[in-house]
Amino acid sequence: MDLSAIVNGTSYSMTDLTYCKWISHDGLGMSPMHRLSERGPLQHGDTDRGYRLDPRDIRLVFAIIKSSQADYETGRANLLNIFKPSSDPIILEVTQTTGTYRLDCYYVGDMNMPSSDKHGYNQIVTISLRANDPTWYNPVAGNYIFSISAGTDTMLVPTVIPMTIGASTINANAVVINTGTMSAYPTVRITGPIEDAKIVNNNTGEKLDFSGYTIAAGIYYEIDLRYGYKTIKDNSGVNQISKLSSDSDLVSFHLGCDPDVVNGNNSITVTGSSATLATGVSFVWNDRYVGI
Repeated sequence: MDLSAIVNGTSYSMTDLTYCKWISHDGLGMSPMHRLSERGPLQHGDTDRGYRLDPRDIRLVFAIIKSSQADYETGRANLLNIFKPSSDPIILEVTQTTGTYRLDCYYVGDMNMPSSDKHGYNQIVTISLRANDPTWYNPVAGNYIFSISAGTDTMLVPTVIPMTIGASTINANAVVINTGTMSAYPTVRITGPIEDAKIVNNNTGEKLDFSGYTIAAGIYYEIDLRYGYKTIKDNSGVNQISKLSSDSDLVSFHLGCDPDVVNGNNSITVTGSSATLATGVSFVWNDRYVGI
């Protein structure tokens, strides 16, 4: 297992002795959580209503291993600079046999480097970090592009997932796979021309419905479903949330994971009309993991 800290786009190895040696860690496994419950006035016990993940606290222990006082002082300064408090996240990147995973963190304490932990030119350093979003994520985004097009006659297109197209009406179905262990909230782009665009996750029943509106040629709507965003903007940055039907699921629309959606195979249906060869729909997301 290798560990790096990425700060402002620069990656620092924490395992190859350039800066330090990674000795131990705590807090990389299961995300902390609490269960939700409610209790009626005459109820014995209570009723479980699900769970929420809590912020993740991480404790890392490193060793600065140097052969001179000058190198030792430089090593201390480098480590202090990498993990210093900042409004920008410190991205932990762990690489193991199953893949590469990242976690956005912030420095919250320790790293005071007491002399009792110094032996010659070697120093034990403890660092405490907090990840407000406790889920790890794959830094390589998943990307699914629906090969939607329209012509004068209906035909079967031999894509990876075959779909029937024709005239100007779209009714395309594909399986979008979330291989993570947590739900993923994608960014969806709908490129015009298209009328009455509608996207449905058949596994969850959630939908994004723009019925009654037209997305013109050369225009796209980008729907950011991530927590803290939940926006719909066109390619000029203009808010288009008013075009979404009131019974759509902007807040909750997601790509489910196993076991809620078997093997993470989300069946997605895209419908609409007045489409051309330029019409398109795409999903971009990062698979997320409850722990590594």
